[in-house]
Amino acid sequence: MSLKMKKKKINIAYLVYSISLLVLFLNIAPAISSNIEHQNYSLSTLHTSAGKNQADIPTWYIGDEWVYTVGPLTFSSPNGSFSGTIESFKQKIIQITDEAYVIDITGDISGDITIEGFTGELTGEITGSSSVRISDLAEMTTELYSEGEIIALWIPFPYELSVITSSQPPLELYDYPIHVGEQWQISCLTTINGLFSIQGVYSQPFDESQWIDETVQCLGEEEMSTPAGSFTCYEIGRSNTQAWYAPDVGNIVKSIIDYTQVNTSLHIVLTLQSFSRAPQPINVSLDVVPTMVAQGASVLLSGRAVSTSSGDPIQHGDILIQIPSTGESWSTTTDSNGFYEKTIIAPSIYDDTPVERETGSGGVIVQCSSGSLFGFRVQTLTTVQDTPPTVPTISGPTTGKIGVSYNYTFTSEDSEDDEIFYYVDWGDGTNSSWVGPFTSNVAVTISHLFTKKGTYTIQGKSRDAFYAESNWGTLEVSMPTFLSVSFFFWKMSSRFPFLSDLLHSLFKS
Repeated sequence: MSLKMKKKKINIAYLVYSISLLVLFLNIAPAISSNIEHQNYSLSTLHTSAGKNQADIPTWYIGDEWVYTVGPLTFSSPNGSFSGTIESFKQKIIQITDEAYVIDITGDISGDITIEGFTGELTGEITGSSSVRISDLAEMTTELYSEGEIIALWIPFPYELSVITSSQPPLELYDYPIHVGEQWQISCLTTINGLFSIQGVYSQPFDESQWIDETVQCLGEEEMSTPAGSFTCYEIGRSNTQAWYAPDVGNIVKSIIDYTQVNTSLHIVLTLQSFSRAPQPINVSLDVVPTMVAQGASVLLSGRAVSTSSGDPIQHGDILIQIPSTGESWSTTTDSNGFYEKTIIAPSIYDDTPVERETGSGGVIVQCSSGSLFGFRVQTLTTVQDTPPTVPTISGPTTGKIGVSYNYTFTSEDSEDDEIFYYVDWGDGTNSSWVGPFTSNVAVTISHLFTKKGTYTIQGKSRDAFYAESNWGTLEVSMPTFLSVSFFFWKMSSRFPFLSDLLHSLFKS
């Protein structure tokens, strides 16, 4: 094939590719955004701001749907162009597998099309489906089909378009939970293949691949008004696009795509017209504490399951907890009030959107079933590359009296300079609980009063901001109250000998 023919094939494919990209953008909640200025963003800041200025992964369910208008939709190249709109562009959850949401895609497309000198007015329907991973909304595959007719010189010419897109690894556009100021890297190979034909006029198969390797950033929060309503949105940055994601909608509400390369340009504006969220038979809540940890740290998963129709608690319901990215799972049951909890040891989670010290983030999926009823919830757990602080050194009085408060100092150093918390077991059945945070390698004074005589082993350990714990440091102390009394009487008897005889007689009797 000549170089000229190859260029024609690629330019024609761009038109179909642009529509495929549109589908891909729409079916992965919270979308993409404009050229960004790289900002330094601290993972420590991210940790301490947990719960503020963030949006965690949405939980979708069968029946959830989002309807958009796409317009204008324009494409231009030396060998082809399109200018039109897509009305009632709907994405609806129709099935949930063990791994993915299955999304049904429909829409009505119309506009003016030109391909290698053939010009007409296109009208048609778009149908298709997309698979999106539940645990992180990564795009897996999208199949798109469109058919209709192109009116040229008052003559209808039927057309057909079939497109299949897939990404390896699945295209994980978003690093949940989304934090204002956070930036992350995405990379994958996206393949698009299919066929576009105009009956009796034109037929073009295509098979193209694009390597995606970009930095994405959450630029901030913004109020966005759409025909579906006004929403607090997160603007997420990626080259060539501006887009806004609304947690209340569980998807994007607006996106503006501007793509230009050599003599090819693409401009798409999509706006949310309406949406609806379907209730699950069982409403399951999920709290993950903490949400960002070092591997091996303890994580408490807890929540409640209630019947959506009656509001009654799901008693003794079966709870299945999964982290699909690691293949691990746990089980428990709800109590008589519908509550459940499970402490797990955080595995190392790896994903394709690394951020500074993160190893990765992945969805924790909690499912509850009771008889024929079912419900689930997804929340994100993030693991980080982290080294525990050093074993604390403990210093302070090693002997003393009961009833007297003594100061003990604890010092531990964190190699990543994370802030440090201390836990002290005083050896007398009491403890300090976790206290902090404190600056790394700075002595911290904690006071304690022993109420009974004896010898005690003070144990202290430290942990950093990501819950990586040190081993125990120890210090033995003695509170010899009676030794002090004996020493007092020994001094007195040396000055008054008769007291020695008196005490000897008393204790002998």
